[in-house]
Amino acid sequence: MRTYIICAALWTMSIVGLAAEKPVRFEGQVLEQRGDTWTVKEISPTEKTLAVKVGEGDAQISWQGKRIKGELHAAEAGLRAESIFPAEAEELRRVAEVSEALHRETVDKGRLVTRMPNDLMPDMALWDQDAKLVFKRDFLGAPMALNFIFTSCRSAKMCPASTQSMKRLGDELDKNPALKSVHLLTITFDPETDSPGVLNFYAKGYGINQARHRFLTGDPAQIKDLMRHYGILTVRDDGTIVHNTALILISAEGRILERREGAMFDAVDVAATLQMYQLPSHK
Repeated sequence: MRTYIICAALWTMSIVGLAAEKPVRFEGQVLEQRGDTWTVKEISPTEKTLAVKVGEGDAQISWQGKRIKGELHAAEAGLRAESIFPAEAEELRRVAEVSEALHRETVDKGRLVTRMPNDLMPDMALWDQDAKLVFKRDFLGAPMALNFIFTSCRSAKMCPASTQSMKRLGDELDKNPALKSVHLLTITFDPETDSPGVLNFYAKGYGINQARHRFLTGDPAQIKDLMRHYGILTVRDDGTIVHNTALILISAEGRILERREGAMFDAVDVAATLQMYQLPSHK
């Protein structure tokens, strides 16, 4: 361990000037994870073994033994790793496969890309707030409600209101054992910022039931295509993202049922609607 610390200290001295202006991109494997202090063996750019600090969200995720990529920042106490994403070769291959197929479909559909009620939901391969790679098929078999947000949204009437509405919906679903299998999905449209660790911390801050409600991030190109399929529009303006918002209800078979515009909705009514879609006549 002492060797690790010495290597990290030397590496900190070598990048501190650069990192003060710009973070350093890195890729490596987590050798040891003790809370917010990790030992990471870099694959690039230096092949050194580093001691790094991470944020509270990443500290809650089981990263040990996994290959990761992210940014290194120099701090007074040493190095800090941020924007951490999985980097296992097989997972990246599977994500790329889905992204490429979805993009071909997006281009083929052109102006008619937005999916309407009775259309099937698009395929996806994204990481959740536990850094687990999930696919469309993982959520089939029960109704679901889906929305889009970004965690640094500054408009109280948009993403924060949308997340609070989803939290109330989760609470309503938790009251009814018949709805225990209903999924809630939130996809970030700022994946460059919203890593699994950031989403984990965000969900915890709202008191979300994370067993039911998954927050998803991943390939920016794939998410851009998913937004088009779900009719979510964004514009970068004055350091933030201006966007519309909607709640999309999806059947157990993955077919779009309803679209409710706006950030806020009646959680009791949506829960009752989801229960209705579980009845045999709607299967």
